[in-house]
Amino acid sequence: MRIERGGSISTLTTKRPSASASASPVGGGRSVYFHDGLVLKRGWITNHEFIQDLTLSQLLPGPNYSNLAVAIGVRLAGWRGGLWGAVALIVPGALILLAVAALYFRIGFTPNATSAMHGAGAAVVGLVFVTTARIMRTSIRRGGELLVAGAIFLLVGPLHVHTVLAVLLVAPLSLWIHRPPRAAK
Repeated sequence: MRIERGGSISTLTTKRPSASASASPVGGGRSVYFHDGLVLKRGWITNHEFIQDLTLSQLLPGPNYSNLAVAIGVRLAGWRGGLWGAVALIVPGALILLAVAALYFRIGFTPNATSAMHGAGAAVVGLVFVTTARIMRTSIRRGGELLVAGAIFLLVGPLHVHTVLAVLLVAPLSLWIHRPPRAAK
């Protein structure tokens, strides 16, 4: 079921995917929950729209998943949807964090719990990899797009160039590759 612009979706309904991501025990993979809940399960947005919002959320300052919750909320239900998306993402996670912090400072974590946390980190990497593979199918279809993605990967990864600088360096190439076609005379 595709949601038409202007909204047959309520602002309260937009909070469900954000709240689900917030209550998730796997913090680094939150974009996975958004993609799964909004694109695959509910079909409220297309993969292309998700990529647009994910790109915007990563370019803006602040936590990516909070930015993503707001961007998707605005897309689905206007400014009220963005507000609900942010509240639904922040409040459950903050409450869980308070409870875990209180528990930690009361009894502390054992070495086994610390090992379990490292194992959860590997699960996050797997979830992010799956979502990345799904997104790549629609966002990288031509050689130029692969060139841009590869350049960013090399600059930020092995070469350790600051992300903002890497984007600024690669942006002219990306804009040139994606320039509008010339009109036929």
